[in-house]
Amino acid sequence: MEEVMLTFIAVEEARKLVLEAVSAVPEERAGLSDALGRTLAGAVVSPETLPPFASSAMDGFALRVAALASLPAVLRVIEDIPAGVVPQCRVEAETCARIMTGALFPEGADAVVPVEWTEPEGADHVRIEKAPEAGQFVRPTGQDVTAGDQVFEAGQIITPPVVGMLASLGIGEVPVRRVPSVAIITTGDELVPVDSALAPGQIRDSNGPALAAQVVAAGGRPLGPFHARDTPESTREALERTRNADVMVVSGGVSMGERDVVRNVLDEAGWTAIFWKVRQRPGKPLAFGLLDGKPVFGLPGNPVSSSVCFEQYVRPALAKMLGHPESIGRISKAVLSEPIRKAAGLHHFIRGIAKQGDDGRLLVRPTGLQGSNLYSSMAKADGLIHLAEALENPPDGTEVDFEWLSWTGR
Repeated sequence: MEEVMLTFIAVEEARKLVLEAVSAVPEERAGLSDALGRTLAGAVVSPETLPPFASSAMDGFALRVAALASLPAVLRVIEDIPAGVVPQCRVEAETCARIMTGALFPEGADAVVPVEWTEPEGADHVRIEKAPEAGQFVRPTGQDVTAGDQVFEAGQIITPPVVGMLASLGIGEVPVRRVPSVAIITTGDELVPVDSALAPGQIRDSNGPALAAQVVAAGGRPLGPFHARDTPESTREALERTRNADVMVVSGGVSMGERDVVRNVLDEAGWTAIFWKVRQRPGKPLAFGLLDGKPVFGLPGNPVSSSVCFEQYVRPALAKMLGHPESIGRISKAVLSEPIRKAAGLHHFIRGIAKQGDDGRLLVRPTGLQGSNLYSSMAKADGLIHLAEALENPPDGTEVDFEWLSWTGR
């Protein structure tokens, strides 16, 4: 039965259809040495209390604050407690214990006097010039985590501090989502490898390396990039080579030219076409469907269009497959610092530069020329200025949504 393909749809509808079509990849176990950058597939509950014992936060002397009713006070030092050593004596009135940072806090004491507040007084006494408050400079048991607490939730990306926290809790292995494989196919007779000299009419393949980098930044594993010429035979061969991937991303060949053969080859392969063309600029001739139940994205060939469409549709799909709670980039409210020419009818993604205004508002402006072939407009951008379909020639001062590009770290 012939499938009904939607065409020329809104950005929000296109993203909704993409997210409805994908599901989480299976989970696996990963040791801490292999966990960095992975995504937790389940919540992590602490098996222990952390810190597991009360300890000193300073090098100094553990004592009873009541012993310092008048200052200066001279107390007898009954033992030394370095880190990792169990105290042997109980601190009583008019006694104290020399203690190192991180050392187990002795019984009877209720505070620590930093060594800077003291002076030696003979071989086994110390003179204290200043009194701490009760509990001061003591790290209590369970100050950080109590056994049974949920410390991380499913969807958490494992960062170096997460690795450190897991290690401190004695958790050496965690459930993570399998890294989705993303096959990248670039198409076009005019494309040559990046290290090739250019003959007339040729351009270097920037989409392949750029999309592979975007896949890695989104938490996926790139396969390729592979290249197909503008023929059904070459496209068919590339498709077969990459059919086992979790996601397929094809750049170019999805528009309406005589040599745009990608959709025809996908039809022959039996894909389910879900939509083609989105009311947006750049990237209107975007195709999406399922092949063997797995998502296939047909991105436009212009490099900016390809990059923007990846961020708007492929990255959210990968986020859902990995179980991330947020599927799109962080959005901030901003105002235009200069007018932008725009006709109504398409949602525009303007590559923009952001800065904080004197009044505290976020001010955004275009990076410069916005042609979909001008990759420098992406390289210079902090994010994407969203101009809604109905908006026409917005003046400076117009409030807009500004989507921070993921690699800016904002």
